[in-house]
Amino acid sequence: MEVAAVARCESDLDRQAILEEWVAAFGDGVLKLAYLHLKDRDLAEDVFQDVFTRVYLHMDEFRGEASPRTWIYRITVNLCRDRLGAWAARHVLLLGEDLLAALSGGRHDTEDSALAAVDAAVLLQAVLRLPVEFRAVVLLAYYEDMPLQEISQTLGLSPGTVRSRLHRARQKLKTLLREGGWSR
Repeated sequence: MEVAAVARCESDLDRQAILEEWVAAFGDGVLKLAYLHLKDRDLAEDVFQDVFTRVYLHMDEFRGEASPRTWIYRITVNLCRDRLGAWAARHVLLLGEDLLAALSGGRHDTEDSALAAVDAAVLLQAVLRLPVEFRAVVLLAYYEDMPLQEISQTLGLSPGTVRSRLHRARQKLKTLLREGGWSR
């Protein structure tokens, strides 16, 4: 949806149409981002609902200085940070196998695809073990294919900080994978 169209939403029907378009375009990414921050499917689904409620309520405030995806992901990151501030959220250690399967590719028809899925699952588990500041940049860079500048805007960090965190995250991932016996 064009930014100009958002700015001139004249009715709730316009807002609803824009919201539906954005949920379709960015909903999966919001859910993945929230899940990788919070490591809990129920909390991630709650954040998903909160994100799109806020998007709907504050749609007229979207200025178009960044893309809608960047704006929506920024809301997601902020809500996840709020949730992580709660003691209970900091102590959640569960990994939802169904979401893990969805993130790692779903069905496996051949031995090669099964091995690739195992590799993806092992890698994802290692990503989930990273500190949240590293998980966020890895998710946005590699799972969402966001360019550096957009990651910078989404997280409210300088491009240099994003580059540094990506570098440090890759180093930590290599260590975690080696310690776990992953040889690929």
